[in-house]
Amino acid sequence: TTPLIDYAGGGSVVDWTRTLDEALKLDFDTVIPGHGKVTDKAGLTTYRDNVDKLRTRVKGLIHQGKSQDDVGKVMTAEFGWAPNSMMMQWSLPGMMAELK
Repeated sequence: TTPLIDYAGGGSVVDWTRTLDEALKLDFDTVIPGHGKVTDKAGLTTYRDNVDKLRTRVKGLIHQGKSQDDVGKVMTAEFGWAPNSMMMQWSLPGMMAELK
């Protein structure tokens, strides 16, 4: 699962990874997310790693000179983003600007 990054509301895929890193330093067993299933610290670590993988992949594509449409196709193929989803409408344009 990857997050919806609300850039209009001040979101950042870079800061999200940092925030998760800080949260993982805390002592806890159970994670109750705002969306999705209740999980544990291992599940949060997996989620964090997926966010990092997404950020790294998008940054690499941008540095290869790929267009937003090209990156969107990768998001659909590799991360399961629906073509007309909020992820494509909100997160993708923001990541294209943030990670360039």
